[in-house]
Amino acid sequence: MSIAGDRVRPAGRPRSMETHRAILDAAMHVLEQGHYRDVSVERIATSAGVGKQTIYRWYDSKADLLLDAFLARYTEGVPPVVAGGEPLDNFRDYLHRLVAFLPSPAMERGYRALFAEAQFERTFRQRVGEFVLKRRRDFARGFIIAAIHKGQIREDADADLVVDMILSPIMFKFLATVTPPDHAFVDSVFDTVMAAVAPVKKAA
Repeated sequence: MSIAGDRVRPAGRPRSMETHRAILDAAMHVLEQGHYRDVSVERIATSAGVGKQTIYRWYDSKADLLLDAFLARYTEGVPPVVAGGEPLDNFRDYLHRLVAFLPSPAMERGYRALFAEAQFERTFRQRVGEFVLKRRRDFARGFIIAAIHKGQIREDADADLVVDMILSPIMFKFLATVTPPDHAFVDSVFDTVMAAVAPVKKAA
């Protein structure tokens, strides 16, 4: 069982929440200090100062725990964009904050490990798709929809496709190359896609 995303967090006394937070912090700490293959529930429990059964009350597997821990760390590292302002400016700002976070241990080890694990276990791959990929895509899609409504992008543009055209090369470069995407790369991808979906100017 995973309690990432829509699942209910541990209820009850504040100490229960403190224990759960300690487990999430310990999980990411253990992962960031080594390799995924070396991470175990036992090591996480020891680092958090709890028993293994405490962890298994909330999680079925190491992968589910690390997914939840990663989501918590990701939310801290790339906080939501404040509402208001220009949607495309906000989207570009979000992308810049994303690539600034990519070199962090949470992404270098956490995201890569979860992505690799998802290739071998279908159920876990669905969870990663739902709690990580879909949410990031839906968040980005909001910028594109707002820009379409403001006439900054063609009305017939496919918002999902536009998002894929921007996010896919950024994340592919992060996962598949030794040189991570930087701010210049983000601007190049963003400007290229925006030029392709810009409103067609009416002839005078």
